[in-house]
Amino acid sequence: MEKVKLPKSVRAALEAQGVASEAVLRASATDMNTSCEYADGYIILTAGSLCLLTSPPCPGRVRSFKGFGTKNDADADLPQEWAVRLLPLKEVQELKIERQVACGLLIANNGDCLAAFSNLHIKNMHQLVRTFEHLKNPQPDFRQDEEEEEYCPKCGAMYPDKSRKICPKCMDRGTIFMRVLRYFRPYAWKMAFMLLCFLGIAGMNLVWPYLNGTVLYDHVLKKDTAFLARFGIHDAGFVTALLLLVLTMFFARLSIQLLVMLQGVFTAQIVTSVVRDLKKDIFKAMGRLSISFYKSRQTGSLMTRVISDAERVTGFFIDGAPYILIHTFTLISTLVVMFSIRWELALVSCILLPVSVVVGFKLRPYFWRLFGRSHRAERAVNSQVNDNLTGARVVKAFGQEQRELTRFHTNNKRMMDAELSIVKFDNKFTFLYSTTQELTSFVVWFIGAAMVLRSTNFELGVLITFVGYVGQLSGPMNFFSHIFHWWSNSLNSAQRMFEIIDSIPEIQESENPVRMPEPKGEIVLDHVTFGYEVNKPVLKNISLHIREGEMLGIVGRSGAGKTTLVNLISRMYDPQEGSISLDGVNVRDLAFHDLRRNVAMVSQETYIFMGTVEQNIAYANPKATKAEIIRAAVLASAHDFILRMPDGYDTIIGSAGRELSGGERQRISIARAILANPKILILDEATASVDTETEKAIQSSINYLVKGRTTISIAHRLSTLRDADRLVVIDNGEITEEGTQKELTELHGTYYKLMELQTKALALKGIE
Repeated sequence: MEKVKLPKSVRAALEAQGVASEAVLRASATDMNTSCEYADGYIILTAGSLCLLTSPPCPGRVRSFKGFGTKNDADADLPQEWAVRLLPLKEVQELKIERQVACGLLIANNGDCLAAFSNLHIKNMHQLVRTFEHLKNPQPDFRQDEEEEEYCPKCGAMYPDKSRKICPKCMDRGTIFMRVLRYFRPYAWKMAFMLLCFLGIAGMNLVWPYLNGTVLYDHVLKKDTAFLARFGIHDAGFVTALLLLVLTMFFARLSIQLLVMLQGVFTAQIVTSVVRDLKKDIFKAMGRLSISFYKSRQTGSLMTRVISDAERVTGFFIDGAPYILIHTFTLISTLVVMFSIRWELALVSCILLPVSVVVGFKLRPYFWRLFGRSHRAERAVNSQVNDNLTGARVVKAFGQEQRELTRFHTNNKRMMDAELSIVKFDNKFTFLYSTTQELTSFVVWFIGAAMVLRSTNFELGVLITFVGYVGQLSGPMNFFSHIFHWWSNSLNSAQRMFEIIDSIPEIQESENPVRMPEPKGEIVLDHVTFGYEVNKPVLKNISLHIREGEMLGIVGRSGAGKTTLVNLISRMYDPQEGSISLDGVNVRDLAFHDLRRNVAMVSQETYIFMGTVEQNIAYANPKATKAEIIRAAVLASAHDFILRMPDGYDTIIGSAGRELSGGERQRISIARAILANPKILILDEATASVDTETEKAIQSSINYLVKGRTTISIAHRLSTLRDADRLVVIDNGEITEEGTQKELTELHGTYYKLMELQTKALALKGIE
């Protein structure tokens, strides 16, 4: 059984060289030659050799990247003959990837360039290199990732986002429809009552033309004694009959209005409840997703899915879906009555119905594309509004208001054009439909009038009744002509929502997580390698043992990987190689609740939520008492400035704490960590935003806080690490020095140079 999927021509070329397809461990396509011309190729790894397949450049071929193109197009352009080069693995001592501006190079041994490829294939190539390194130096924790799938197996289209494996073209619309219907299950009895109201309204509307036409003109006004006698009205009771008919018509209309009111009440209750449930589910899904999900998406785009899309979905299912049954019932019953009255006129009246339904169905894909375009435009507008509101200070500081206004005008105009495209297309169809419908009505009037004039058995009241039914028929016909328009808008929004709900978090909890409510705090990093981008490791082969209750200081230049290291410990990300354990248990196996509850971080990027000062401090421990909150604030040196606020601890502070200074935000963040009472404390530049005097006050609080806890402290100010038990220096993603402050000073290495630079800077500041 094949481990790796390969095109037929590639398998044939390998078999011609005596390499069985089953022997392939890892393969990666290439789309360039070593001269960086576009040309197809493959790098294939087996247990004994490295196979290089190359082909001549094909300048006429169109290549697709980032969600465009299909698998059939890609395979159709592959050459049938390959130039094959086999390299025994024993001759390949080293294999690495060198990143270029827009491509990568596969380098072997002492600089031999084996292949070039665009960034489209860099992840698969990186996995091939990892597998090669494992063959050379077996690792016990090595995990061979699954082969990267670029194309949808159903339609062959390239995935817009390969990490999520969702093909918009192949999403089952029927499945989406049924999934949305599940949100209405808790409100089934309300839906049933609302349906009864609809049926009552439809029934009353069905009776109305008969009362307003045949009964009024052909029986009451014509003084049809035989008809009136059925209701006990005789010779002189025509006024009474007219009065009874008027009252009947009045109560019929009143009943319709009452049913409409009841239906409106239940509709409002169901709509608000379903919108709430949809928003809750998508918000819950966003909270479940990993940090990496948010790094590549704009806030405004996600807000559009939470707010606007949920309302569009429920709008169709309340104002559209229930009426399908109602209008179907009205349509069939009306047609039955019309054909029983006069089949010739009924045939003329309903000739438009199949045409409108077929045309609406055929236009469905076009509407789907138009609404997708409208959503993208709306997403761009919302994203820019969010960026400008959160970055208002930066915009004003650099005087870029006019530039942002111009950019907003461009996005807003694109949104307007998208909406106008929908309206124009819809208006054209509506105009054509309405014109044809009016012509049909005129034809019915003309033929009916001629029949009244020429025939004695076709009365005027019957004609008026028939025309009333024709008018009533226009409602269902108009509805069915537009139902695909609403359907496309609603399910287009539902698809975007379910894309978020169905997204799989990159960081997932183990199926049977290990509970550790009271960890000791011993942390071990074993040969950890991690990078935010493929083949760009931020941390390289890090091994570190942090003892229980130890305070470890981490120093290094900006961008060396210090913050990334602590993010891995708290499992914001998972290492690509190696393992991290807490008290001997791999953090991948720990329950999220226990891990996050026992690891608290005070970051240099503090965030203050909209709310009171007390609520912000108690965020990590909502059950904390007022006394505990004040005690945490005192220990964090925040109590004094909080008391100077207008309402003290009840003062409302805005989102991100914009009215607070950097030092004040930092101290509230420290108070939050103190109140959390974690077993493992991470201080990431905890005093970076405060002055020297405040730093001394906070430092004493931190000295209290670290007692009995495992503490990892990252700092550029080396003075803040003077109480650390041990220091680690990270440079270029690697641990270069490790020891006490005295030992590192005597080494005269990186730490010594950093300390000298800071000492000179402080000396210069003192001179000034």
